[in-house]
Amino acid sequence: MIKSIKKQMIIFFILDALLLVFSFFKGFYWIVNSQIAFLSALSIVLLSFLAYVRKIDKQVSLLNESIDVAKDYIDELEDPYDLYDEDAKDKKKNKLKISMKNLSQTASSALSFLRILGYIFLVAGFFALIKTKMFLVLPYILGISIVPVGTILSGIFAAYKR
Repeated sequence: MIKSIKKQMIIFFILDALLLVFSFFKGFYWIVNSQIAFLSALSIVLLSFLAYVRKIDKQVSLLNESIDVAKDYIDELEDPYDLYDEDAKDKKKNKLKISMKNLSQTASSALSFLRILGYIFLVAGFFALIKTKMFLVLPYILGISIVPVGTILSGIFAAYKR
């Protein structure tokens, strides 16, 4: 997983270098807009990734603590849908509790501090460019688009290697 992240980061920085060279010929405002947008988008992706890694690590540790070993593999093969289970009614009641728990867990990762920090950086950079009257739409959009285009390219390269 770390190798794929490193490869993806290399693709991001190669695309950014190409945009930087192009921006160099267009002027200083192009460089500033494209780099602020790229760094904002990259920070959102990286900080969101770190937040999800933390969430998954936390859930794995909780899952390791609460593994239910009472139901064995043979029971699961014989009755995969719990049709003959006496506790099936109790499990149906608990589905609502489980779904609410899932909602709270996903909301906490969506509203994590790291992810919000990335979006704050995006908005602050955007407003700083507008306030200083340096904002240009095209280089800003090109800078933001490096991350999704780089992600698509890394997916294509990964599929091509298989």
